[in-house]
Amino acid sequence: MAFWALDIAKTALFAQQTGLQVTSHNIANVNTPGYSKQGITLAPYTPIPFPFGSVGRGVKVEGIRRFYDRFLTLQLDRQQSTKSYWEARNEILRQLEDVFNETDDRGLSRAMDQFWRAWHDLALNPQGYAERVSLIGVAKGLAENINYKVRQLIDVEEDLEGQIALVVQEVNRLAAEVARLNVQIVQSEARGQGANDLRDERDRLIRQLSEYVNCSVFEDEYGRVSVLIGGSPLVEGASSSWRMEAQEVPAERRLHIYLVSGSGTRVEVTSQVTGGKLGGLLGVRNGDLVGIRQQLDNFARALIYQVNRLHSQGEGLQRYTQVTGTIKVDDPTVPLATAGLPFEVQSGSFWIRVFGTHGTEEEKEEEEIAVDPASQSLEDLALAINAAFNGEVTARVTDGRLQLEAGSGYELSFAREGDSRPDRSGALAALGVNAFFTGYDALTIGVNSALEASPNLIAAATYSDTAGDNTNALAIAELEGQAVLEGTTLRDYYASLVGGIAVGCQDSERRLELEEAMLQSLENRRSEISGVSLDEEMINLMKFQRAYEAAAKVIGVVDEMLATLISLR
Repeated sequence: MAFWALDIAKTALFAQQTGLQVTSHNIANVNTPGYSKQGITLAPYTPIPFPFGSVGRGVKVEGIRRFYDRFLTLQLDRQQSTKSYWEARNEILRQLEDVFNETDDRGLSRAMDQFWRAWHDLALNPQGYAERVSLIGVAKGLAENINYKVRQLIDVEEDLEGQIALVVQEVNRLAAEVARLNVQIVQSEARGQGANDLRDERDRLIRQLSEYVNCSVFEDEYGRVSVLIGGSPLVEGASSSWRMEAQEVPAERRLHIYLVSGSGTRVEVTSQVTGGKLGGLLGVRNGDLVGIRQQLDNFARALIYQVNRLHSQGEGLQRYTQVTGTIKVDDPTVPLATAGLPFEVQSGSFWIRVFGTHGTEEEKEEEEIAVDPASQSLEDLALAINAAFNGEVTARVTDGRLQLEAGSGYELSFAREGDSRPDRSGALAALGVNAFFTGYDALTIGVNSALEASPNLIAAATYSDTAGDNTNALAIAELEGQAVLEGTTLRDYYASLVGGIAVGCQDSERRLELEEAMLQSLENRRSEISGVSLDEEMINLMKFQRAYEAAAKVIGVVDEMLATLISLR
């Protein structure tokens, strides 16, 4: 029986020693990210039966337990993904809010106000050279302001694409690490060594992966996990043969996300990437940024077309000897409706006026030029103009642009007499002939260089035969209050664009605060279950120490008993 007591003491010493080692391991990892505290599970050995009853054989260590809540971990991963989504989104929206800052004198709203005011000033003195030069300067400032904003949007877009590329690279690295740990965990448990620390490391990597992209995680009976994005595999057990790729589709101005297998199979998961940093960046890149740039382009297009529509039908203090359209067609031999013009041409007509160099009524000729965009090409339009004027005006197509040249001793202009001879086709504005603005969107808008060189070409009049005619300048100035874009004024349309960005930024800030609070709450719950408490571990140290000392004392007592027995002999 004494020898059995020694054996019981031995098992007690081993068990308490293991408890001390596990407790020391917990203390050592108190600050290790993602570490889950561990504890030993003790159980008695099977007792030995005797006629008088069963006698115990001591204690054994059944295993080392990991304090871990799988459901809470999944909640944390999802919440981490959501928080990272709003964090990334909020950061980029704040950049966009800075781009469209209208709180100072450099805002686009102020530039628009100055532009309309400059047209009013010209209307007050339509023959004033200073007013014309001032208008050119203000218009250039407005165009450059719009150009600057769209270039900033392009910079943000390029920055986003760079960030997305880095995120995709990091996702692929983490996926490979998870697959590697899957193998190590299976091998470790097959050897009966346990894999608590490896599981902690894998959970930490999955948490990092959740920061970058929303994913679903499933564990099989062997302890391996598979990571899915929208039902498509990124990690399959021990295999990480799938990798993520980002690819731009220029025609859509959007980035697409694919999962690509080792054999080259491509699965698009763009619509499934709705969380994590990648989801936030992708949402702004493909959604908000595309929409904002489209709205800015719409604004610039409406400004260009509406001003050019009136300006192209007016006359300045100076007439043309030669004028070339600012808009180029893709193919001058196909109908205008399909020639790639950024502005639509309607069926109708416009008027060209030709003057002798003395500009008298006897030397003036006016001809109506019919336009049918469904059947008439730019080459056909040039031929129609040549047929209308017997050498007084020569029309040709130069590098896809319509060019008109007055014959020797003649000048030409474009004018409507009140509302009786308007350009009902819109062809002059669509082709950029006698245009005030050049370009067709926010990136290309500019002021016609011909007007910069000769401000007297600015068409303040609708019919220059009337002295002091300012009707065209007034008509352009009155565009400020007209609903010319989606049922609203240009100013209100731009204000709605700026307001939408501000509202989106405020919403993202509120959501980020909420998601951060929810994540912190879950982190606190995890700490309660899996976190290491130094006070608790100190108590465990003392408990195992005292148990170890007691087991050692049992050995001492048995030794004395054996010594007594031996001495009796």
